[in-house]
Amino acid sequence: MLDRAQARVASAHTTAQGGFFYVRDFVTEAEEAYILQKLDSAPRSQWKQLKHRRLQQWGGELAERTGALLPASLPACVTKYPDLLTRIAATGAFHGSRHAAPNHCLVNEYWPGEGILPHTDGPAYFPAVATVSLLGHTLLDLYPHVPGEPCPAEPAFSLLQEPRSLLITCGDAYTQFLHGIAEREVDDPIHLSRVANMDALSDAWRAAVQGGSLSRTRRVSLTFRDVEKVCKGLRLAY
Repeated sequence: MLDRAQARVASAHTTAQGGFFYVRDFVTEAEEAYILQKLDSAPRSQWKQLKHRRLQQWGGELAERTGALLPASLPACVTKYPDLLTRIAATGAFHGSRHAAPNHCLVNEYWPGEGILPHTDGPAYFPAVATVSLLGHTLLDLYPHVPGEPCPAEPAFSLLQEPRSLLITCGDAYTQFLHGIAEREVDDPIHLSRVANMDALSDAWRAAVQGGSLSRTRRVSLTFRDVEKVCKGLRLAY
């Protein structure tokens, strides 16, 4: 199971039924460079361009009508070197899921000024998500989620992800909060004042957060989930 002494955020946002768990330096600089080299050499056809980001899906695609996974093999750059899948499974975050490990990875690329609106991930997934952040930092904003109620204008708190870190959200924390990334080029002191995982950051990043504004750079996120319903006898090829 995840060692909370090594992976933690403010206790106010962690419960016995789940929480937010943070691990800095989850991948090395060499592993980060290798994954990015594989991504940047991928054919343009593997990327889907959205309005404010572009993405790839590893492990297959979700059927629009049923939410079931049309499976495909996850690439070697997350299953062999580096074996992120085994590392993430070893945290115990997916212990209660059907496959006891992620079977899908959404790759998002963000540039300064890009983001994603507050949202939930939906019922197709086991209630746990593991996000590895590469290159740039990000500020993930969390909003209380009350079904049928509008999203609050301001987040309740934010979590900062350093480059090469892992953030796990599971259990009640997964279902009770909307999460989003504001579309801006600079995170200023007002935004950074909401950071709830200061104690878990490295000394350098803690000083940077306390020192003022943080300019965003290109960022790539690898978001791992377990799609519990998988179509049998089907396999996509890339």
